[in-house]
Amino acid sequence: MSHTPHSCIDAKAYRPDIDGLRALAVLSVVAFHIGLPGFGGGFVGVDIFFVISGFLISGLLRQELLAQGRIDFKAFYARRIRRLAPALALVLAVSLALAYFVMLPDDQIKLGREVRAVATLSANHHFLKHAFDYFDSDADLKVLLHTWSLAVEEQYYLVWPLLLWGVFRLSKGNRHVTDLRMRLALGAVLLGSLGLSLWLSYRDTPQAFYLMPARAWEFAAGALLALLPPPRGGRRLALPIAALGLALLLASIALLNERMVFPGVIVLLPVIGSVLFILAGMLDPSNPISRRIGSRPWTSIGLLSYGFYLWHWPLLALGRYWGLGERDLGRDVLLGGVLALALAWLSYRYVEQPLRRGQWRKLRDTKSTLWSGLGITLGLWLLGTVAMYLPKHFPWPGQQSILQAKRDAFHFVGDCGMPAAGVPLSPRDQCLIGAPGAPLKLLAWGDSHTDHLMPLYDALAKERSIAILRRVYHGCPPLADAMPVGEGKKRSWCPSFARAVRAELPQLAAQGVTGVLLNARWNSYTAQDLPGRPAMTGLVAAGLEGVPSVSGGMKAGIAPLDRASSLQVLEQSLDRSAQDMAGLGLKIVLVLPEAEMSKSPPECVARLGAAACNAPRADVESHRLQIVQLLQRVAARHANIRLWDPLDQFCDAKTCFASRDGKVRYQDKDHITASMALTLTDSFRPSFDWARNAER
Repeated sequence: MSHTPHSCIDAKAYRPDIDGLRALAVLSVVAFHIGLPGFGGGFVGVDIFFVISGFLISGLLRQELLAQGRIDFKAFYARRIRRLAPALALVLAVSLALAYFVMLPDDQIKLGREVRAVATLSANHHFLKHAFDYFDSDADLKVLLHTWSLAVEEQYYLVWPLLLWGVFRLSKGNRHVTDLRMRLALGAVLLGSLGLSLWLSYRDTPQAFYLMPARAWEFAAGALLALLPPPRGGRRLALPIAALGLALLLASIALLNERMVFPGVIVLLPVIGSVLFILAGMLDPSNPISRRIGSRPWTSIGLLSYGFYLWHWPLLALGRYWGLGERDLGRDVLLGGVLALALAWLSYRYVEQPLRRGQWRKLRDTKSTLWSGLGITLGLWLLGTVAMYLPKHFPWPGQQSILQAKRDAFHFVGDCGMPAAGVPLSPRDQCLIGAPGAPLKLLAWGDSHTDHLMPLYDALAKERSIAILRRVYHGCPPLADAMPVGEGKKRSWCPSFARAVRAELPQLAAQGVTGVLLNARWNSYTAQDLPGRPAMTGLVAAGLEGVPSVSGGMKAGIAPLDRASSLQVLEQSLDRSAQDMAGLGLKIVLVLPEAEMSKSPPECVARLGAAACNAPRADVESHRLQIVQLLQRVAARHANIRLWDPLDQFCDAKTCFASRDGKVRYQDKDHITASMALTLTDSFRPSFDWARNAER
């Protein structure tokens, strides 16, 4: 994202309309992140910045080449360091300091990794791996998510000046040939990158969103505008071009939304709009629209755009984290709007401006700036490393009650992991619970909801002197012929893991295994809005071989990845599984959904009190009704299935309790504590005994 507030000032002719365009871009991004109505497409502000950046910096590089016959790469990167690094380092340091008092140690570890990724200009790759979908509601709590755009821009400028210099050298200094070849090079970058962006958008949307090669065409569009001569006699066209450009930008900001495939084709709207608006200012800077956008207070906000962008997201994310992951418009406006703008002014006044005037001795000349940049990079990397280890050992004392509940979990002994590809399965002897050396009688198969019942399974297995094989993959349903799709990802590892488990069932049955304990958070795979978050993932039929060809741009909740289709795939897959297991003489205990909370109980109870964290039983039952009915239908068709419903252990007639008798029952919104799992022993024992006995 272009965050060089003075790059247009550094040019020979100051372009106030571009500072005004910066203001439009940053305000749209901030409004979108805050959640203000009417800004559903505000995220395109980043695309506007990319175009501005390409226009300004490529124009300056061309001027330098033609005037001096070379690019002073050291000076170029020193300028980038002065403009970006000090303010960024300040925001990162303040964010880490605030996070110590707001975030839990495990999340501070993640933040430390984010800081290290920012320091190494790889934040976009980090979030591609750890955030999947930029529009996922979980992204609200990733404090440095917005730095992906800084990484994209800096990666682009590690390559682009070298390409321009190469074109100039091949042209042997001939101005006409240089301009022509630069335009051809830019055109090739634009077309190639745009083609890649469109291809990835409908195949693997997060890659199209986060990766520099898929975004390079936006910089190239601005750069091409800077290198092309404006049309002759175009002054009279300035006003209609400005009007069309502004209309495209405003339409993008108001009408686009995160449910659409993005970047995709629709990203052309803000990019073309930005190019047209900048072109209008080139043709006639005095046209009414450019003049209005280039007036105060637009230019004032434009000058603060870098700091405003840097500050607003960490403040929003930390505020929402403290607010139990929920958005609050009033709080978010104060933090991400008012406070962020005030901090942007302070950092502009006391960091960016002194740097511009050369008041920082260590950043005054090229050599010292480059060394300082290296020092800042190493310092931030070390700061991130400290944040990954220090809070775990020295957490803020105010978090103790929360951490106590979080630690109340089953700790599995053994190297029973979850390989990235789903296979191979871990050795069985590393995945056993229950009585040591006892005969293997049951298989516990599912996702993290199977794991949170492990204390219950382990206690009953020891009580009955048997062993249980754990086959668990978090985020994957125990379905061999269905694949979760959503958040810009198709989880191909899930059917791979499930098929491997299915393949070992005959051997397990032959060795004396009599039953399968099946539990998963079914709603999370069936395109339903979950407590506190919108639908993110649905199911598609996958067969028993290969990976189905589905668009990476599919959105959960929108056909064909909608609720009805996902439920149908789930029901058909469970029917096939039940049939397969019946043929092997295996019984199935299907666990009905446990109660889920809308707020994470450990944090909620500590901050708001127990009563504020409970959920009405009617809401819980409504939320799980369709899954319960589906599982009941499947059980009615197969004699080898028994259902177990734990809901009465969580709720009385009216209320489902987040805590009881001073004891928090959940680790988070949907995972119960080990202590709570053990309270279910008496209720589950009949189903457990039915599954472990060979008789029907």
